[in-house]
Amino acid sequence: MPDGKEVGKATQGDRSRALAKFVGVGVVLALILLLTSVTSLPVSQAAFPGQNGKIAFASNRDSFHGQIFVMDADGSDQTRLTFASGNDGESAWSPDGAKIAFSTNRGLGNEQRIWVMDADGSNQTRLTAFNSGRPSWSPDGSKIAFFGVIGGDAEIYVIDANGSNQTPLTSSAGDDAHPSWSPDGSKIAFSSMRDGNWEIYVMDADGSNQTRLTNNSAADGPPDWSPDGSKIAFESNRDGNFEIYVMDADGSNQTRLTFNTSDDWNPAWSPDGTKILFDSDRDGDREICVMNADGSGETQLTDNSAFDCCASWQPLYDFSGFFPPVDNPPTLNGVKVGRAIPVKFSLNGDQGLDIFDAGFPVSQPIDCAASAPLDDVEETATAGSSSLSYDATTDQYVYVWKTDKGWVGTCRQLIVQLNDGTAHVAYFNFAK
Repeated sequence: MPDGKEVGKATQGDRSRALAKFVGVGVVLALILLLTSVTSLPVSQAAFPGQNGKIAFASNRDSFHGQIFVMDADGSDQTRLTFASGNDGESAWSPDGAKIAFSTNRGLGNEQRIWVMDADGSNQTRLTAFNSGRPSWSPDGSKIAFFGVIGGDAEIYVIDANGSNQTPLTSSAGDDAHPSWSPDGSKIAFSSMRDGNWEIYVMDADGSNQTRLTNNSAADGPPDWSPDGSKIAFESNRDGNFEIYVMDADGSNQTRLTFNTSDDWNPAWSPDGTKILFDSDRDGDREICVMNADGSGETQLTDNSAFDCCASWQPLYDFSGFFPPVDNPPTLNGVKVGRAIPVKFSLNGDQGLDIFDAGFPVSQPIDCAASAPLDDVEETATAGSSSLSYDATTDQYVYVWKTDKGWVGTCRQLIVQLNDGTAHVAYFNFAK
């Protein structure tokens, strides 16, 4: 099997045959993964708007097999999530940052399936039952697009996030692969060989209105939408070797971002739109790098003799703090015991009501620090059961927190932990 450098030089015919045979897991790990020679067109998925969380990537550093790891955005705290006997490849974060969809060939030889797991690697579950790979979540988290092979060319499919309702979106004479859902959910960009070369296309989310965006004799690689939906990053070897490019969402203003004698692949936007991850073999083996969205400030995040590649960025909810009547730390919010407190916050849009991590919100006793400013809660609600609602008019969530009369004379902290793993705290004084 070719290594990462040979993959970058594969012919278009090699790319097509490899894709049809192996359904590329998109993780070019030398001699270990059953990857397509089409990739250098590795995994791609939409960058959902939000704050930048952890980075998932594939590596064979600890095993003959490729496994999925995560690391902090600066490359620190690199932690292995999967420990499978097969090859776990490309991964894609759910838009709430709580789950990771990924491809694996566990016990399947040259075939692979799409699985899903929690962000910490737990609860690994298979979703697809046929040769399939390269998952991409819809922005509302309800569906997953992917490409699969059923007896012929690769085509784009979509399934519900629980694996049900499998539906084909494309049916062309050439391979269709690398789906990437637009952040607004209306479109899916993808790569296709239908015209003889790998080019980037876009279609409506139901598969209609398939339109070509790039047109040249080179290989234009998997698209990745910017979080605001205005641009698409991709890779191309149009200038001799694979480099990272960006274009407007309609295919105009195609601009080269990286300039290196080695190959650069697999662009992936950060959720806040300021950074782009990519793979590079510029130090002799494949590593994860990051740069600013304009191509400046290139930094290498991984550094080892193994293959590290195919990174995706976890979106975190855009939590901007609590709104009145609750003040943010270090203020102690003074309130009468037994009253219900409307705890208001925004996540930059309606993210549904399943936003809390299991067992949260919770409250815990804390010391009443004399130095902390004290501000009375000006608004309370009718006491009853704690509840969560979303107000579209104000774009605010309201968690009505029912307090206990037994807390009189104490101080407590309310911990609002979201299912993206982030925790947010407010302090309360029940002295009166």
